Amino acid sequence: MPVKEVCGVVLKMCHILLSMPVLALAMFWFWPVTVALPVYLVVLVLSVWLYVLTLRAMHAPAKLGREGMLHESGRVIGGDGEGLRVRVHNEIWSAEAGESLQEGERVRVVGLNGLTLKVQRLDPASGARAGPVHDG
Repeated sequence: MPVKEVCGVVLKMCHILLSMPVLALAMFWFWPVTVALPVYLVVLVLSVWLYVLTLRAMHAPAKLGREGMLHESGRVIGGDGEGLRVRVHNEIWSAEAGESLQEGERVRVVGLNGLTLKVQRLDPASGARAGPVHDG
């Protein structure tokens, strides 16, 4: 299924989820208030719960792709005159740094250039770590 069609389906589903409390108001026309009110309250509570989950997911930091690599930590595992090799998320990446780094030093990803990571040294004395080091 093409991406545009998938996005269209997701948008339509989103509108249905957002309008659940409004659509559930129709129950008051067909059922007595003693039945419709408890059912409507359940629909309302479920809707609010779904809205909260959706907002949390929308504001969560990226975990995959280019954006997910930024600010992650790793370790230099080797290098030659042209570049470095670093291990981040238990994967080996080509990297470049603005400073000389030695094997075993911990680094933080500060940018990406294609499939090459731009890294800088993590200074353990300053506490400049951006989270746990994922070097496998």
